Amino acid sequence: MKMKITFLSLLLTTMIVGLASCDRPVVADIVVTMFPQYDMAKAIVGDKLTVHSILPPGAEVHDFEASSQDMITMENARLVIYTSEIIDTWMNEDTLADADTTVMNLSEYVDNHDEESFFEGSQAAEDDHEHDDIHYWVDPLVIVHLTEAILDEIVTLDPANVDFYTSNAASYIASIETAYNGFFDYLTVNSYLDATLYYAGHNALGLFATRHQFQIQALFEDFKPDEDLSSAQLIDFTNEVRNTGSHYLFIEEMVYPKAATTIK
Repeated sequence: MKMKITFLSLLLTTMIVGLASCDRPVVADIVVTMFPQYDMAKAIVGDKLTVHSILPPGAEVHDFEASSQDMITMENARLVIYTSEIIDTWMNEDTLADADTTVMNLSEYVDNHDEESFFEGSQAAEDDHEHDDIHYWVDPLVIVHLTEAILDEIVTLDPANVDFYTSNAASYIASIETAYNGFFDYLTVNSYLDATLYYAGHNALGLFATRHQFQIQALFEDFKPDEDLSSAQLIDFTNEVRNTGSHYLFIEEMVYPKAATTIK
């Protein structure tokens, strides 16, 4: 009996320690609020600096709220990169007003002139400009500009490794441009330019479609994934898909396609 009690006590102690460790702040040089920033920063720094994303895998960015431990993690970081005040509504730069912490609102680094060029000559696209701006990171060439901006901040943090970071950033940018050109060529060769893609979900890919010269017709009018679907929206979308003779519906990842199944 004594052995069983001792084993049980050890097991419970291990579980308590394990759970307690989950609540500890993460120590990292660079802390980000979304995967795009993580991907850019990690590609640049390699193993020279540590990068941590406070958004858990699979979490919905529009509903996420940073915990007190997340805030401590950011306060202890050398560089914090967040998406925007619209996406990261919980972010308060005043709480990170530490002389040792640099804070980047990444939306402020988007090249406005480049983005405005998407909408020239297209009234429909101009009407959606403000809506699409929220998801600026889906455009590959905007990612190129943001990578360069993040590189500048990282070099400021660690100038001794400037050549290493610059080389990594150049390779990352080259891979983004190769993917963009390859996809654009695919759309051109197969006569998909100016085509309409029907998406049975919330459309966050407006700038991606505009950059590649095709249209996305989404089921949900609102970009927020927790918006309710009205019967009128479902009927109108279904009729449009039927009338155009489309044979394919695109759906959201990791979400049961209830609406798409109904439309089919």
